[in-house]
Amino acid sequence: MIPELLWIALLHDAVGDHRAVEIVTAFSRDVRVTSPEHGRTIWAAAGKFAHMRREVLGPILNKAERTYAAELRAALEPLAAWYPDHPLSIASGWPPGPTRPAALAQLKAIVAGMFDRSSRASIMVQATALWLAFDADRLKVAPDLSLAQFPRIEDYPATELSQRIGASIRASLNQMFGSQDLMASSGAWPIAFWNRGIALEPCETGDD
Repeated sequence: MIPELLWIALLHDAVGDHRAVEIVTAFSRDVRVTSPEHGRTIWAAAGKFAHMRREVLGPILNKAERTYAAELRAALEPLAAWYPDHPLSIASGWPPGPTRPAALAQLKAIVAGMFDRSSRASIMVQATALWLAFDADRLKVAPDLSLAQFPRIEDYPATELSQRIGASIRASLNQMFGSQDLMASSGAWPIAFWNRGIALEPCETGDD
């Protein structure tokens, strides 16, 4: 899940939770409208974009009225710089930026934080991904379930309800990236991501 949702995590880190949701929602809706054959795709996993034609994603991000384009580009600059094979970088034709050490340090910090799926930062990213399933009309929940009060996740982890919603979000993503296969991509991007990481820096191991 980490490589797939890293682009969303970078947005949350760059522009805050509320604006990140606005940008991801607007972007995914534009993709669905522009490419009707993918109209019910949940555009959460980065690897999904590897299957999009360049001539589809490029115009979406280059149109002047796309008020989110500059923010999206800026947030994903570390990926464009250090991971030039990132699906969004390739599909939109962005040239790789300078490989700033600070950008790599930022990537490492965000990835490390995503390993704790119950932290607030990680939950907000997962909530955004699950929201895209709602927005694509691929997820519906019964009114008596915690997820029916999904917006209250913004209170996480301060309330018991938000903690229950957070647990439901994690469980739902496990299914959507697993047996239900609603979000997962082909798997090529996650493999490429970890291989690139090993090439950039050797793995760190702790003492026994």
